[in-house]
Amino acid sequence: MRCPKCGGMVHPNEPCQDCGIDYDDMIAGISHPEMKKLFKRIEKLESEGESIEIESSLMACELENSSLILPAKIDDESWGFVVLPGPNERDYIALCTDKEEYDKCFSELTPLTNSWKRQLRLLDIGADGFVINPLGEACFLEREFLERFFPGDE
Repeated sequence: MRCPKCGGMVHPNEPCQDCGIDYDDMIAGISHPEMKKLFKRIEKLESEGESIEIESSLMACELENSSLILPAKIDDESWGFVVLPGPNERDYIALCTDKEEYDKCFSELTPLTNSWKRQLRLLDIGADGFVINPLGEACFLEREFLERFFPGDE
């Protein structure tokens, strides 16, 4: 994966090969407060039956420039991601906006991060989208939303 500080190569639980930032410090430095505010605003507007068109566009911009935390199970022979059931019996890959959200339910796994474009490629495993902060202000990003705002990226 890529270091969010310098763009160098980083391996799980090892410092960045280029700038030397500690892996745990790198993960702890990930924060998306504006995205979390958008989750709340979208939820409020939807509950009131209002349009979320503007907020959806803002969310796409936030995602495009994000490095979210991906909980992963890594062992000597393989690695995998957390896939959770969601609305309409669909499967969603779990992501977290920050270490605090990650620690709510995934502290026993390895936190990974990468560019949004690379995380979109995870949908190739057959998931229907992403769930961000599943035990917090959860936000489900359906494949239809992703195809609309990131055509050809996933």
